[in-house]
Amino acid sequence: MNDAVVRPERRVRLDFRSHDDLAHADEAVRSDLSTVAAAGPCLWVANDEFATIERLLRRDDGSYAGHEIVQLAELFDLPEGAEGEMDIEGLDIDGGWLWVVGSHSLTREKPKPGEYDPVEALARLTEVEHHPNRHFLGRMPLVESADGLLEIRREADGEDRDGERRRACLKMKKKGGALTMALADDVHIARFMGVPAKENGFDIEGIAARGDRVFLGMRGPVLRGWALLLELEIKEPKPGRLKLRKIGPDGARYRKHFLDLAGLGIRELAFDGDALLILAGPTMDLDGPVVLYRWPDALAESERMVIPAEQLEQVLQVPYGRGEDHAEGICLLPGEGGRKEELLVVYDSPAESRLHARTAIDADVFRLAPTRRRRRAAG
Repeated sequence: MNDAVVRPERRVRLDFRSHDDLAHADEAVRSDLSTVAAAGPCLWVANDEFATIERLLRRDDGSYAGHEIVQLAELFDLPEGAEGEMDIEGLDIDGGWLWVVGSHSLTREKPKPGEYDPVEALARLTEVEHHPNRHFLGRMPLVESADGLLEIRREADGEDRDGERRRACLKMKKKGGALTMALADDVHIARFMGVPAKENGFDIEGIAARGDRVFLGMRGPVLRGWALLLELEIKEPKPGRLKLRKIGPDGARYRKHFLDLAGLGIRELAFDGDALLILAGPTMDLDGPVVLYRWPDALAESERMVIPAEQLEQVLQVPYGRGEDHAEGICLLPGEGGRKEELLVVYDSPAESRLHARTAIDADVFRLAPTRRRRRAAG
């Protein structure tokens, strides 16, 4: 176990276009980064306030710029269109697919800073909102462009070019989506579906995909200190539509895994070989602690529902600030020989020291100690 907070090895600058030049952004893109994924020289990130994916390109000095935008409302039929909040909380890249998941969560109004009128404050605390766009879980095919970079294939609706892969998502409606419908009667989860995020309510934060298997990390609920990880198997019965296979007990379209993360919820996921890296943090609206765990051989142990602490590896504790610098997204970066031993971390509510000019932000890079499996592979 490693109980000491680890300082990052270095920082990497991410530079976005000014939000003044972007029709979809009423705030700086860098302000609320929630998730990140990497493939070759491309870095894909999301701001949880927008219905867009942002692509950056690695430059010779190791920084990322060349900001391009993917408007998801142009690719998918979102219940609330481009204006609805998606709360994108997970990105992953596997097998030429870019996977995206929204939080699926409810929100509660929060008293404004400096609002001391108790009547107004109490009124805000009674308002719980449902956001249909948040029930998104889908994937988009990545293709290599003429300049050797990855980009999302943007085929027109109904177009079929020799059976090429098409973007697709789970069914979404105004009142929810296919996943929440599948969980509506679950003995552990159902009672939390009507509880807002950050109050131990149902809240997805993180996705990790391998083939048709998809793992979703839950910030909440945390049950008596046990965090929840959902496993899905996805099929595409018709173009553009994903569906959940029946993989759980009694024909359930999901599996549940309960992990002892010392009372923390899951904030992000990333595969490291067959192991699953788990960024854990508070389920409530608190600053920390923030801990990176590794679940070894997660793919091979998917039948297990309960994973005690001794079967998880605590990799490092991530620094956090008071009211700022909340680690939200992680991904592994390719190193020498293709080995991925560096972890990139992006932050929500970034500290002023991370911000540069009006468009750039510094992410952190941590060096991960090679596992035994990596050492054997290297030798």
